[in-house]
Amino acid sequence: MSQVKYRHWKHLLEMLYMVLLISILPRVSMAQESSLNVLDMYQPESPVNCRFAVLDGEPFLIYAVMDFRMPVTDSLWIQYSWTLNGNTFGDSTLIKPQDSQKVLNWSIDGDEIPTKVTITFIWQARQWIFQEHFPMSAFHPSGGISLWQPPLPLVAPFVHQGDNVMIRHNLSDSIYVFYYSHDFDPARPPMTIRPGNSNAALSIDSVFTVTANSIFAPEKEGLYFFQADSSTTMGVSLLVTDEHFPQPKKITDLTEPLIYITTKREYETLAQDFSSKQALDKFWLATVGSPEKARVAIKNFYQNIQEANSLFSSYKEGWKTDKGMIYAILGRPLTVTKQIDSEIWGYLDIGGEEINFEFKKVRNIFSNNHYELYRDKSYDRSWFRAIDRWREGLAP
Repeated sequence: MSQVKYRHWKHLLEMLYMVLLISILPRVSMAQESSLNVLDMYQPESPVNCRFAVLDGEPFLIYAVMDFRMPVTDSLWIQYSWTLNGNTFGDSTLIKPQDSQKVLNWSIDGDEIPTKVTITFIWQARQWIFQEHFPMSAFHPSGGISLWQPPLPLVAPFVHQGDNVMIRHNLSDSIYVFYYSHDFDPARPPMTIRPGNSNAALSIDSVFTVTANSIFAPEKEGLYFFQADSSTTMGVSLLVTDEHFPQPKKITDLTEPLIYITTKREYETLAQDFSSKQALDKFWLATVGSPEKARVAIKNFYQNIQEANSLFSSYKEGWKTDKGMIYAILGRPLTVTKQIDSEIWGYLDIGGEEINFEFKKVRNIFSNNHYELYRDKSYDRSWFRAIDRWREGLAP
């Protein structure tokens, strides 16, 4: 058989396989879709990943930027749907991941903006589900500004120093840039119900302008806020990090997350010298008790920190957010369900008891993806159990 005929039959077999697979996969009704387990959104090493970018303006744009890590000769089926004015529409396509990234986008004129987009990937009898909601009640308008790393919109929650970013705006020639070098506080424990420190009044370190629709390469780490009209609150923020981020490399980056598993006195002792790796190693060894268990605990803990940074960074590092704190201590949830303005993560604690954490999407000037945890004193027992496991060298 010639190679041309072989490829033809191989393609037909792949098509038949995908059609058969879809026919036997469990169907999910639109009524059930809101309770889908979208845990795949928080699986960084998955062969399929998807991030959403929202660009408000005329028209309103939603981008789904997909990243595939699988053989380019394989076929991948994509089913996608979007909900508009209470009605759900859908489509599907068969592709080969010949490029590392693919893009789907929805362009909507006027006030009719989708409230939800769901994408399902099917490959080798396995499916991955990604979902995002777009509640206008928690949406912070960008004033028509969008950030790009051409040819794609910027979907990562951060860039590194010196990375090229294009600040796009169709109406303005100049964009105001407000720079903050503020060090934001880490999240409070889930059972701490007292109000935290407000970040409402931040000191602006510098203000300058850049030319719209041109490349900007930020040189300093910190938070940048871009506005076309500085008399409003509308704008877009960008977190700029060192070259190693999201992986913690510097002693400071390795030490600061320990605030979640140390006593106040232990942390104050470590904080006296953030340049001392010896003090850091001494803490782990003294706390865990054996070099081998310490090595395992260190590997697992900082893997969680790295993944939290990758997944949840917004205007501050991901491990400092409420989601990042839960992820750092408890690891990946067993279930993730999304509603229009909230997420619920499900776990089993050390004693086998079910525990749920609910995050509320909150309007924030710097982020359209800012969630705050509903805190409750009832988390006390499970939380300290998990911390004890870390300190014993056993990840929860």
